[in-house]
Amino acid sequence: MKKVVILIVGLLLTTHVIAQIPYYAGTVGNGKIYGYTSLKVRPGINHQETYTTFQYGLGDHFATGLDLYTAPGSTYWGALVRYGWTVSKWFNIGAEMTPSFNLNDSFKFSYLTSALYLNGAISRNGRLFWCTNTWWIVNRDSPFTLSNYEYLGYTIPLKKGYAITPMAGTIHSWKFDQDVDIAAGCYLTLKNWNVYVWGNDFLKDHPRFILGIDFVY
Repeated sequence: MKKVVILIVGLLLTTHVIAQIPYYAGTVGNGKIYGYTSLKVRPGINHQETYTTFQYGLGDHFATGLDLYTAPGSTYWGALVRYGWTVSKWFNIGAEMTPSFNLNDSFKFSYLTSALYLNGAISRNGRLFWCTNTWWIVNRDSPFTLSNYEYLGYTIPLKKGYAITPMAGTIHSWKFDQDVDIAAGCYLTLKNWNVYVWGNDFLKDHPRFILGIDFVY
């Protein structure tokens, strides 16, 4: 019974961990710091999550950092390395690897997250663009997951150099063992800051909504 409970919790965890805002291929930049934090809620049930990461740019293509994920009864700490390469404005590629450890279980290794980030412009002015995130998560106590996010976005310029970017897309498992999910949201850019309002699981009984904020300095 204990192993069954661990398996179920592990499967739920991997679904929550990968369901983030879209990520782009580029890294933060040499000597710069990137920070992001978010709160995720499902109205109607008691399941609040948080995700926080801080990253530091090592050159123009590499970054390293730490992250922290929490949910009811769960706390995981991760250390990440990230690479990004701008091929052209039409195509960019990045990758990330993050081993995570259970702070509620003697800091034991829990899962390894590997990610492939692709994005690029569709229109010549770059306002219309595409973005995909592929997530491969290998768990210590449950089967691996392999999922993909596909988004289209459009950046709308505002006054004072600000902008708002709505995005919409789908989330699906490469195992094709579950229903395709719809995800959508937008972020408001205020110079070095972005404010995110996001959501997914819209076709389920308890959709999830995400409020996040990030910065680069």
